[in-house]
Amino acid sequence: MKTPATLALFAMLAACATPAHTGGTTSKMSFFITSAGSGRGADLGGLAGADARCRELAEGAGSRGREWRAYLS
Repeated sequence: MKTPATLALFAMLAACATPAHTGGTTSKMSFFITSAGSGRGADLGGLAGADARCRELAEGAGSRGREWRAYLS
C-alpha cells in the first residue's frame, strides 16, 4: 500500500491548474494531471517548490504564457 506522503505527492502533481493569465501567446491547456514524480518523494520545497514543479511540467508539455499553480491536498 502507498504511504500518505506518496499519495500527497500524487495529489499535488495530479491537480496542477492555472488561475491567472500572464499575457503573451498561450496554449489552450488550462488544467493537467501528471504521474511524473520530482525524484525527492514528497519533498517539494514547500508551496513555492510545488508551484515551480507544476510550471516546469506545464512548460515541458508546451504550455506557456500562464501562471501555473499546484493544488495541494
